[in-house]
Amino acid sequence: MSRTLFLFKSFRAKMMFFFILAMVLLAGISDFLIHRYALRSQFEQLRNRLMIIAQIAAVNVDVEKLAEIPLEKEGFASKQYRVITEELARIKDVSPTIKYMYILAPTAKPGILKFVVDVQTSKASDLATLSYPGDEYDARRFPEMLRGFSGTAADRKLTTDEWGVFLSGYAPIRDKAGRVMAILGVDMGAQDVYDVQKEVNRRAVFVLFLSMALAVMLGIILSTGVSRQIAELAKGAQRVAKGDLDYKVLVKGADEIARLAQFFNQMSVDLKLHVEELKRTTAEKERLIREIEIARDIQQSFLPDHAPLIEGIDIAAVTVPARIVGGDFYDYIPLEKNKWGLVIADVSGKGVPAALFMALSRTLMRASATVAVSAAEALNHVNTLIIQDSKASMFVTLFYAIFDADTRSLKYSNAGHNPPLFISAAAGDIATLKAHSAPLGIMPDIKAKTEELILKKGDSIMLYTDGVTEAANEKGEQFEIGRLERAFSENRNLSAEQIINRVEQEISLFAGGQPQYDDITIMIIKAI
Repeated sequence: MSRTLFLFKSFRAKMMFFFILAMVLLAGISDFLIHRYALRSQFEQLRNRLMIIAQIAAVNVDVEKLAEIPLEKEGFASKQYRVITEELARIKDVSPTIKYMYILAPTAKPGILKFVVDVQTSKASDLATLSYPGDEYDARRFPEMLRGFSGTAADRKLTTDEWGVFLSGYAPIRDKAGRVMAILGVDMGAQDVYDVQKEVNRRAVFVLFLSMALAVMLGIILSTGVSRQIAELAKGAQRVAKGDLDYKVLVKGADEIARLAQFFNQMSVDLKLHVEELKRTTAEKERLIREIEIARDIQQSFLPDHAPLIEGIDIAAVTVPARIVGGDFYDYIPLEKNKWGLVIADVSGKGVPAALFMALSRTLMRASATVAVSAAEALNHVNTLIIQDSKASMFVTLFYAIFDADTRSLKYSNAGHNPPLFISAAAGDIATLKAHSAPLGIMPDIKAKTEELILKKGDSIMLYTDGVTEAANEKGEQFEIGRLERAFSENRNLSAEQIINRVEQEISLFAGGQPQYDDITIMIIKAI
């Protein structure tokens, strides 16, 4: 006992002991943190792999044959079903960890999907679990599955249904027009996920023991020279902490501590450069923020300051960008006496590119409105100009109407935009204004057509962008057209501005604290 106490009276011995202990603890903590990171990283890699497999399989689906599969049990025996399952089976065989592969289509019931294709092996046990075309599947428990209709997605944790416990990836299947007609799902069994995690755990244990062994060895080797230069390093750290980045630690010898001192000196130089670079970066970021804010002010100046006084209608509009600048816009264009052009549009994309394309589209729309006789002619003219001038592969959906205050006539044309909602004061029911063509900027000839509506006292029209119906809550549910129609109908007796305020409140209450994903623009036209 006395011999042990005598050894610990030596600073070198104490330094060696505590250094080894600290290194062992540090190795254990580092290994634990790396292990947790490795598990998360491995899980994300599995999710990404599932999304890639789902996306590749979705691209290889023959959408024309898929659409021909009868959604009933007999569809299982159809030629189209066999062709698609054979193609998907080949993809499935390349990835042995994929247990199931299937295609689901939406139904009229929210969150309820129906099977179109279910890829199985020839095993009797697998055939017993086969789902036939038309079989319904409740997807409300799996938000990532429903997100698959808007883009590739994967479960964020293992999920359980009547087929077992899986980690799944999803990708949309689009027709030639780009519309999503179904989703393709791929399932990895829970045991495969556990096997991957087990391998990570095994490596983590190995790394932990290896780190501890190295810590003991390094502690014994390095403890001899630590005490001589530790004070100089501590002094250097204090000076740097106080902001003296020009201070240099005195380097002696060529051992590990000397190299640490060299690294310390280099760190001071790098830190000084980093601070200077950070100052420049901060200044540049502030400049960019100021420029974007100026761009926002310029973009806002493009929008009308207030609704014009138009005889025969009460009109109001609002736009709420999802970012500092956005791609939605609306406009009131004075034409001939007692005639006004009414515009609402949504540019593809978001942020600064969408804002620039929005400015171009608004300018071209105004120019075309003044030379065109009809709404369809104006849209055809705008489309021609955009096709000629735009090199950014962007497009814009746009609804344009010409209101004649003398005849209370609304002549309109729609270029790929959401169909406006119309409430007749006489009937009280909701209808949509049907006049549809391709968006502007995609093809040279959009073949726009003009429709006409005579407004009677009390009739109301709502123009809106898809940011309204696609506003989502924390469950991933969207506001959708049904809620919008109900909010419009319940408040149709209010003024145009009051209707907009009520609809904005409904969207805000529905979304809760979820961030706004897309620009929101609404215009109300009410005959008085």
